[in-house]
Amino acid sequence: MLDQTKSLKFSEHDLEVIEEALFTQEKILSVQSRAGGNGAKTRLNKLQGLLQRIRLQRVHRTDQKSGHRIGLWGQFTRMLSC
Repeated sequence: MLDQTKSLKFSEHDLEVIEEALFTQEKILSVQSRAGGNGAKTRLNKLQGLLQRIRLQRVHRTDQKSGHRIGLWGQFTRMLSC
């Protein structure tokens, strides 16, 4: 099954607000999953994947603006440092 994606344009500030809200939700789901909530663990895993994609896209967008090309190795090392 293929996911259909849509392009949305957000300002850097919008992405910061969304990321902060998702980070708060991640904390809540983390506590719930530690308390034994299987549904919370599933949602937490999905949320962590989404947060990672947001971080990678923000890094990619920042690098495009600055004109730098970091390549696959640079993306990998940045992903590990998050």
